[in-house]
Parts: sequence; structure tokens; C-alpha cells
Amino acid sequence: MASDIAVEILKDIRDELRGVRGEQIATNQRLDLTNQRLDQANQRLDLVTERIDMVETTLLDLAEQQRFVVRYTKAISERDVELESRVNSLEARVDKLESK
Repeated sequence: MASDIAVEILKDIRDELRGVRGEQIATNQRLDLTNQRLDQANQRLDLVTERIDMVETTLLDLAEQQRFVVRYTKAISERDVELESRVNSLEARVDKLESK
């Protein structure tokens, strides 16, 4: 009688172990799927990072070009002011020479 109970207990333990193994296999499969999804997400993040790097490089180039345009425009405007006074001076001298 005691051996029948022991056998039944051992059978229950065996059945529970089989159930635990099945759950472990299912958990491992879910973990594998999760790892695959994480790998895909990492690949997408790498692509996004590359795109952001390209945008950053483009913006830095654009900012450099804009600074160049600002410096060039400033230099031209300052040159025009200097030229205007020189042209006015020359016109005055020409007017004096022509009136003689």
C-alpha cells in the first residue's frame, strides 16, 4: 500500500516535471522570438543613427556655407560703403576739372 502511494507520488512528480519542461520550452521559444525582434529593432536603430549622422553632417555643412555667405555679404556691403565715398570724391574732382 505504501509502495502504491510512493509510485503515485513519483508519477505525479514525473508529470509535473514534464509540464515544467514543456513550459520551459515554450518560454525559450518566446525568448528566441523576443531576441529576434530585438535584433530587428537594433538594425533599425542602426539605420536611423546613420540617417541622423547624415542629417547632422548636412546641417553642419549648410551652417558653414551660411557663415561664408554672411561674411561675403558683410564684406561686399562694407566695400560698397568705402567705394561710395571714393566715387563721390572722384566726382567732385571731375566736376572741378570740368568747370575750369
